[in-house]
Amino acid sequence: MTAAKNFLADIREQPEAIRRAWAGVTPAHLARIADLRGAIGDGRIRHVILTGMGGSLHSAYGSWQRLAAGLTVPVSLWDSSELIQQAPGLVRPDTLVIAISQSGESVELQRLAKGPVRPFFAIAITNGEKNTLSAWADCAVATNAGKEDSVSTKTYIAGLVALLSVEEALLGSNKLAGEKIEALAATAQAHLDDFDRRAHAALDFLGHESPLNFIARGASFSSAAMSALMTVEATKLDSTALTGGQFRHGPLELVRDNFRAILFLGSGVERELNEATAIDIARFGGRCLVVAGNPPASLKREGIAILELPQVAAALLPVLEIIPVQFLMVPLAVARGFTPAVFLNGAKVTLVE
Repeated sequence: MTAAKNFLADIREQPEAIRRAWAGVTPAHLARIADLRGAIGDGRIRHVILTGMGGSLHSAYGSWQRLAAGLTVPVSLWDSSELIQQAPGLVRPDTLVIAISQSGESVELQRLAKGPVRPFFAIAITNGEKNTLSAWADCAVATNAGKEDSVSTKTYIAGLVALLSVEEALLGSNKLAGEKIEALAATAQAHLDDFDRRAHAALDFLGHESPLNFIARGASFSSAAMSALMTVEATKLDSTALTGGQFRHGPLELVRDNFRAILFLGSGVERELNEATAIDIARFGGRCLVVAGNPPASLKREGIAILELPQVAAALLPVLEIIPVQFLMVPLAVARGFTPAVFLNGAKVTLVE
């Protein structure tokens, strides 16, 4: 069970990974990124693209929404394989590209870096300083999450934290000051044992045979999408991620006594809608584990279990809320007869398109 021990060690190292990732976006990085606001204002940048694969792509969901709402130019989120194959012409001399990749060596990101047209500016967020993507970028951020051999945990969270810092610099915001990041890291550290313990109770509630459906809205959809990917990789259990709205448009018909969901309640206007979704899942005979800070009393009913989170800054909730699900992967994989977080058909870095 060395692989399982290493996986758990990576999960438990995440408070320090949060600190290292935040520190990795240096004042020099922030100054260069902040200067891009002028290029957006005078028309030199007319489009912002966020891109990545797997968990790196999922980490950008909240930043995509906030940048799209806060900038005066279009902002799009692209699966890198689709970008380079279906719409390579979007990378133009007036484009800002923000590319996230744990290794910086995935085949799609290598092809992006070797594209025929150089964007106006390229920002890379990777786990290290020496890789193809970082060498290509005008501004290369290294999260320094550390070595990770199996399913992504600390590299995902580190990339998410670094991207939040890049986002703040682009928007000219200072909502996530260093003390909030330190508070997040300290809170995560203080609750690791509790999250580990509660993962076993979550498994008892959800079981290990029914597919898992991860549901969220807004920035917490990063957690839903990453959780579904992680569940497939770490436990070999069928899993799906849907926004709450998409779940209402059809998949709600799947809910019956063997339906299992994990719902991230979120921190904004989406909470009331997500609350109603959890209640409906229980009403139609399914089981729903709700991951939430300050959960409403209405969720205390049969068919719903609550995994309560400590309070953190709203923008940082996606960094914290996925940690209990990471812990769930170990007992879930063992119950299914697999060694947790071991790749059987793929590899840590994808080199085949």
